[in-house]
Amino acid sequence: MREVFIENVSMTKFGRFDSSLRDLTTSAGAKCLEKTNMKIDCLLIGSMNPEEFSSNSNISSLVADYLNVQGIPSMRIETASSSGAAIFSLGCNLIASGVYNNVLLVAAEKMSGLETQKVTKILAKVIEEEERQSGASMPSLAAMVTMAYKLKYKINKELLNELLKTIAIKNHYNGSLNPLAHFQKEISEDDYNNSKVISNPLKMYDCSPISDGAAALILSSEKTDIRVSGTGQATDTVSLKNRVFLSHFAATKLAAKKAYTSSSLTPKDIDFAEVHDAFTSFEAINTEDLGFFDEGESCLHILKDETKLNGRLPINPSGGLKSRGHPVGATGLAQIVDCIYQMRNEVSSNRQVDKNNIALCHSIGGMGNNIFVNILEKVPSIKKRSLGLTEVIHEIIPKIPDSSELINEDEELEGKLASYTTLYVTPEGFDSPLTLGIIDTVKHKRVFARALFEGDFEIGRRITIFKENNIVYFRKTSYVDQIKFFARRNVKNILDLFE
Repeated sequence: MREVFIENVSMTKFGRFDSSLRDLTTSAGAKCLEKTNMKIDCLLIGSMNPEEFSSNSNISSLVADYLNVQGIPSMRIETASSSGAAIFSLGCNLIASGVYNNVLLVAAEKMSGLETQKVTKILAKVIEEEERQSGASMPSLAAMVTMAYKLKYKINKELLNELLKTIAIKNHYNGSLNPLAHFQKEISEDDYNNSKVISNPLKMYDCSPISDGAAALILSSEKTDIRVSGTGQATDTVSLKNRVFLSHFAATKLAAKKAYTSSSLTPKDIDFAEVHDAFTSFEAINTEDLGFFDEGESCLHILKDETKLNGRLPINPSGGLKSRGHPVGATGLAQIVDCIYQMRNEVSSNRQVDKNNIALCHSIGGMGNNIFVNILEKVPSIKKRSLGLTEVIHEIIPKIPDSSELINEDEELEGKLASYTTLYVTPEGFDSPLTLGIIDTVKHKRVFARALFEGDFEIGRRITIFKENNIVYFRKTSYVDQIKFFARRNVKNILDLFE
């Protein structure tokens, strides 16, 4: 296997612009090409949903045309919001295998121009169909993961708010120093505390914005100052309710394991990282899944300022998705480009991290479904070791079977609430507020359900579920329900004695 190196990189400013998708891809791609003499063998395009966001299809051919590189192979890769990282992974494999020598990567998304509810609905199409039909959106599923994380590690409401606020303020500060960031303004504690709730416990400043932007990068077999040391990818179930663990991302752990194995590095070797923080809670969870901190302990390190620019392990010095912006198809590649800028000392002195020899980039597609972890390293290497020769074993991530089909229309069952949230910014076609929950039910299986009535629920408490018009609903268990379920269980036990 050949080593893979990074030559030129470029990135547009992120934000909301009048620029078209063509303008964005051409700007990033042309800037990347203008300073190279390399002959490009292949063009890879990363974009999540240009058909609906910007009414563009056949985009790989269009970008080749825009950049005047017709004749070479071109293709588009889509893995939801990790599409930019996906083309990086594929490009590395193509060069390492000897198929191509120089591959141009361009990742872009044009998201502005549509109403927020319309964008929310488009983004929600990456969600499993049954959960989507109940009104689930990315913020609501992220909120359920956050609530499950809060419960597992017994984090009280005040401490969780402090954790999320600290991450938001840090990333907005970093973004204020980044001339390419969507948000270049710091936020205060009052700004955060007074922001509206999107899906409890997540507030407006916990959620990444709707952005436009593009990034480009040239991968090569020819030696440069930075090489790709390790790569890892893993997928998990599309449905959140089918996951054994709601509080962490199993695919991130597996992708990280592959990246560390292929690079012969460990989490302790990483100098800084760009971590997928579409929601602030994800930064805390991901730093644990990537092995930087022990599970449940990221809060201790983050509140000690260890992840700030001048901290022991800077996380998201670019401002992250939260502040740099999140044009979904472009984000995964943009994270890598940001790391290259840091490693080549091409950022302002007040944003430059102290140690920049080894960087990790982590990108999430969907709600933790399609994960990529890539490790970059300066050349010459600090450590002498062989790369890409270690066999990586792909593991199957276990899942909990869905039991929605076991529920008959108008049948009432008892269950236990595994996680829930109330969504205040709903997808198109759903009224606000909307309370959604994940319920553990018969034989420890799970269902995704919509609350019949709004109200405060408590994770771990018994609730009643039923199905109407193929939608599963839940409500608080009444005294009548308790008596009915008790009688049902005991009648069954008596009947079992006579079998």
